[in-house]
Amino acid sequence: MDEREIRFLEETHPDMYFTNGEAAAVIGVCPSTLRTWARGGRLDDVKSFRSKYGWRYFRAGDVFALRDDRKAAGRPPGHGFA
Repeated sequence: MDEREIRFLEETHPDMYFTNGEAAAVIGVCPSTLRTWARGGRLDDVKSFRSKYGWRYFRAGDVFALRDDRKAAGRPPGHGFA
């Protein structure tokens, strides 16, 4: 994603939902990392749902909060929870 796309995501209302790729871009990790976290139960504080086709969507406000928490903890983009 380029900077323009990231700015667009930043303007998303907190009650809207991001796709896995969009949420990963906001947080600064690979989509596969976000999927791994979701499957492993590490995203319990992030409201999500799965479509009837199996696609996972994450609540934007929770994604922003996770990104901010990671920044506050000094975790640079691209690094996992550990």
